[in-house]
Amino acid sequence: MARLKVLYPGNHTSSGNIGADVENIVRYINSAEIADETIAELLNKVFDAAGNVESLVELRLDTTQGLQYRVGTHVSADSGWITLAALSTIRGASGSDTGTIGAPLFSQRTDFVINESVSGVIAYPTGTTVFPFLHETNDAVVVYINGALQAISTVTNSSTANTVTLGAATSAADIVTIYKIQSANDSGFKRSDVTSLAAQAVFPFVHTADQQVLVYHNGILQRPGGTNDYTQQPSSSTITFTGALTAGDLVTFIIVEDTAQVRVSGLMTEDKYTSEGYIPFSKLSVADNEIPQTKVSGMSAVLANRGRVYVSASEPSSPNAGDMWIDTAASPNVLKFYNGTGFLLTSPDTGIPAFATTNALQFLRVNSTGGGLEFSAVDQTALVPKTFIGAADGVAGLDSTGKLPVAQLPDTFATRSFFFQAGGTIANGSYVITRAFKQNVRLDAIAVKTGSGTCNVQIKAAGLNLGDIVPASSTLSEQNLSSSIAVDATTVSREIAFTVTSATGVTNIEVTLAAVITNV
Repeated sequence: MARLKVLYPGNHTSSGNIGADVENIVRYINSAEIADETIAELLNKVFDAAGNVESLVELRLDTTQGLQYRVGTHVSADSGWITLAALSTIRGASGSDTGTIGAPLFSQRTDFVINESVSGVIAYPTGTTVFPFLHETNDAVVVYINGALQAISTVTNSSTANTVTLGAATSAADIVTIYKIQSANDSGFKRSDVTSLAAQAVFPFVHTADQQVLVYHNGILQRPGGTNDYTQQPSSSTITFTGALTAGDLVTFIIVEDTAQVRVSGLMTEDKYTSEGYIPFSKLSVADNEIPQTKVSGMSAVLANRGRVYVSASEPSSPNAGDMWIDTAASPNVLKFYNGTGFLLTSPDTGIPAFATTNALQFLRVNSTGGGLEFSAVDQTALVPKTFIGAADGVAGLDSTGKLPVAQLPDTFATRSFFFQAGGTIANGSYVITRAFKQNVRLDAIAVKTGSGTCNVQIKAAGLNLGDIVPASSTLSEQNLSSSIAVDATTVSREIAFTVTSATGVTNIEVTLAAVITNV
């Protein structure tokens, strides 16, 4: 609603009414004045002489404070700025290292022409050495004067004051060109200034075949190639001029591109990497079968609850409960499922009866009529537990050849007596009773008797005198041996005999051995 109102509309018949409305207009005009400037003076700041808008509003993005603006004229480039939004409020979430991509080196070219007039005011007079140039601490700065590159030693720059200072005063009509190179963001940038020796043509400069090098001679850009100004030798890290230089010439080498790339952080948003703000899948370095299951939301849980389907002629190895198997060995092919123990037909000829806890440890079998299936306890009445094998009151086991081990045979397999009788005079010496073969013989007792006279008798087996020494006379003597004598003749035959010692007038002798055949 307008604040200027007519106090007496259509009623200016008296000087009082006219004076009141005139005073009202004056007060309104006075209230529109600001800082002792009239409306016309204020409008002159907003519009030019032709009535076109000539705004004095400036905007900038300060890397520390954020988005700022200022209105009007100010004494310096950094005064009068008001923060609209802090940097943290207009910056998105921090990105991540996405790898390496190519990027431009040179940026923010600014040309300054000495003695060039702007609206009748000379901006940069002859002799100017300090030029405004916005840059960061990590930015490298290169300066050209009239197209000639200036040596590093002749230029200084300040990222605090945002200025570049020349070492020598400028002349009228000089063109000063300043670039900045974002060396902090491009690992490939490198500059080297070298002063030539007399007749020097080969200069050392470390570089690779992936790097593009600019070469300057006394600030003048040179052309590469053997028919031009110079050639590069990456393998020996040298650059060779086609002609020898003179002493004191300034040679500058600058790497301006490295196809091995610049490392950047954050989301890649260049057109060649995105399409409508999205990264195409073809731009992602994801090999086949590279994404693990645990990195896909819910994938592990889904796969854990899903059975696999095998198609093969043989039973799958290491299946899980719920897995399916199409048995291609059968014709037609048969579908089976794994119940945790074995693969079962999915469509049996007859139904499996319902089971309960009372069927625990029972097995499924065809019923007595052959018309269905039933659960039944395992009949173990005819089975011999393993613990009974070789145990007392148990059963004998079998050896690796399927035979009863000797140790498990009965102690007595057969008994017999070995009898020997000789007439005439009996002298000291050995007398053979029998030869055992393919059997084990155990000698347990002996009976001796002479026709007349006395002597001592001892059993002899396999050439050795063994066991008790028994006295013999014309009276029959029968006695058990204090220790049984075992004769193993299962593989080699053994002679069973007796030895006569201390014979005195012995005539006629008879010896009987009580034997047990323990093995055949």
